[in-house]
Amino acid sequence: MTTSNKSFTIVSCLVAFSTAPVLAQTQQPTPADAFVERLDDFPALTPKASELIKRTWADCDDCDGEEFLTQGLTVLSQTFREGLDAYDDDRYEQAAKIMGGLASDDNVFLSINAAAYEIKALVQGERLVEALARTQKLLTRADELVQFSYFDAEVHFLLGFNLLSNLQYTNAAEALEAFLEHYPDASQRLTIAAKQMLVELLNRQPGQIGEVVDLMSFCERRLRVADSGEAVQKRQDRVIDILDRMIEEAEQKEKEQSGSSKSGGSGGGGKDQGKNSQGSPMGDSSLPGGTGQA
Repeated sequence: MTTSNKSFTIVSCLVAFSTAPVLAQTQQPTPADAFVERLDDFPALTPKASELIKRTWADCDDCDGEEFLTQGLTVLSQTFREGLDAYDDDRYEQAAKIMGGLASDDNVFLSINAAAYEIKALVQGERLVEALARTQKLLTRADELVQFSYFDAEVHFLLGFNLLSNLQYTNAAEALEAFLEHYPDASQRLTIAAKQMLVELLNRQPGQIGEVVDLMSFCERRLRVADSGEAVQKRQDRVIDILDRMIEEAEQKEKEQSGSSKSGGSGGGGKDQGKNSQGSPMGDSSLPGGTGQA
């Protein structure tokens, strides 16, 4: 058995070669490894609980590191467990409140993972303005996100999703492209949604009915959380402007077609023909706020 055997997982390597200093320097510990290594620094854990967690991880073959870390955090913090239970039970408002409180905890594992769950809860509760702000704030701690959680890829995906949901189309496209480039091994749930949103962004036609749908979806979500502030009012005004322009264009086209029909002697059918030639604007591509739910 040698250190060149690539069949070993990171965990088994750490266990089998715990006395080899060269390997310890070259291997990047996973978040679960880092959590176990720092258990003695957590005063909330009893020595018995700490030892049990260490032994469980050491004896674990091919365990899911993310699941192990999550369960370890529920042992470390009853509050985290309550927040996780609320999230799993679809009580997103309560989950966001609990996890948001933990997001400033002194324990870096708790704060990083709770902040990620707060964002996920805000997204599920369609509080997407707040979700975007929290996502951008969490990404200022990008190094800690990588070292102490398994949410790095998902948070970068959620940045693109939340930018899109807040109608920041250019920034959303850049964020989604960066996500696909830097996280090619992310789950299909995320990569497929990101690709779908990018396709719809490419097909987007500003100033058409698709933008009206986006704007109305945004306003509906904000009004649902009792927000009728300036951002909502501006988007409502934009909806009115687009619809007024579309109506004027349709009326002008109808007049032109009606005049052309009369001069051509085609009778009174020109008006109906003008209406039918408009087609259905609902066929245009749109980007509703719920595109690609995370």
